[in-house]
Amino acid sequence: MTDTDHDGWPDKYRDPRDRPHPAVLRVTVERFDEARENTLEVADAATEGESSPAVVSFATVGELRKILTDRRIELLRALLNTDGAAESISALADELDRDYRTVHGDVSLLADYGLLFVVDEGQSKRPYLPYERVHLDVDLVGGESSEEPAPA
Repeated sequence: MTDTDHDGWPDKYRDPRDRPHPAVLRVTVERFDEARENTLEVADAATEGESSPAVVSFATVGELRKILTDRRIELLRALLNTDGAAESISALADELDRDYRTVHGDVSLLADYGLLFVVDEGQSKRPYLPYERVHLDVDLVGGESSEEPAPA
């Protein structure tokens, strides 16, 4: 049996840069049961050797909008423009011409939601986005408010 770290990856993948990643991160709004079903379909496809995007799902449009603010999307774009990695959070803050503490907070929040990774390199923490692009997939349906769960 292979030893794993706290997030379930084998030791050889402890560093997220060593993990296999698809080219696309798909960010969507869907109910838990729908997200679960899609996850099972992706797992089946992977078993068959098919490639699928990584998926991060939010329960409501409001939750997605709270996390993916204009400033955080700008941060993700900056990472995409630097082949997915900044030298450090300080370097990213400098590039964005923003305060270190707010960029650190944004990086931590995006990492908590699985939208990027943070790699420890000595004294610095390096934001890492392993995807070639991020695809936002949100269906708006008449009569639904941004706080309602996504439709089935």
